[in-house]
Amino acid sequence: MSRFRFGACLWLSLPLLMSTSVVGAAGLNVNCAAKEGLHSIGAALKILQNAEGRGPTTINVSGACHENVVIQSIDRLTLNAVNGASVSDASGGKLDVIDIFDSRDVAISGFTINAGSDGTGGANGIGCGDWSTCRLSGNVIQGAASGAGFSVFQASLATLDGDTLQNNSIGLLVLSGSRVRAGGNRPFTSRGNERGIDLRRDAFAYVGAVVENSSDVGVAVAFHSTLELTGGSISGSGSVGALVRESSFARFTFSSITGNAGGGVAYSDLSMGDFGATTVSGNGGQLDVVCNPQFSATRGTGTINGTTNCVEP
Repeated sequence: MSRFRFGACLWLSLPLLMSTSVVGAAGLNVNCAAKEGLHSIGAALKILQNAEGRGPTTINVSGACHENVVIQSIDRLTLNAVNGASVSDASGGKLDVIDIFDSRDVAISGFTINAGSDGTGGANGIGCGDWSTCRLSGNVIQGAASGAGFSVFQASLATLDGDTLQNNSIGLLVLSGSRVRAGGNRPFTSRGNERGIDLRRDAFAYVGAVVENSSDVGVAVAFHSTLELTGGSISGSGSVGALVRESSFARFTFSSITGNAGGGVAYSDLSMGDFGATTVSGNGGQLDVVCNPQFSATRGTGTINGTTNCVEP
């Protein structure tokens, strides 16, 4: 009996030992089209959670995955799409497709993320929260009709590099002291969303972005938030190109803001703006840059080549 028990324990231990050695050596491979081996990202994450003393890990993913993934308390992780891999919502629009919590340096590269919407829940394509650091590169995130393509919240940090956020309620949503910046030389694209970029509650974004064809406001900056858009553009919005309010600040450099139905940029409620080598012209409404009441202010409107009611010293 003792030999049997020893053998049983040995065989039970082998999968964990093998998993740990694979994680430490070369990462994991997931094929969502397979019936054997690792055929879900969630299964690969369970192996990582059981691995002790692991280093940086890459999960290479192929096929069309149908799952809702939660990455929690896992650091130095890369999810890499192979041959156009995708991850699609499996919750009927009730959950984010990928959620990242309490994790540092999580990179997601090359995926098509197909979010769902139940019309009320506000599910996102990718959520980055709870003091996490999330790095996106070359992804297409779409279909979050009641949520955001990429939502960054709870004092988290994120980068974007050549990503496309399309056909969501909000393309990029940044909340609650979170920070977003460019992750490389490629601007990200926010296309065909209700709002292209939305910053609220002490949020900060320093990005290059092409924001186009938003059905509502192209960019919204509110509640003590800051936007620095450099080398980007805002066009084709159904309302104002950029709306800056409630003690917020927006600076536009080497950018263009044109062809928006409700005007170019509007400041109000103790907000301020700055323009450098930026064109704001050809927008609807009476003015291209508008200073609305309560004590808004701008600098550099003399260089925008458009119309304004803002008065500068």
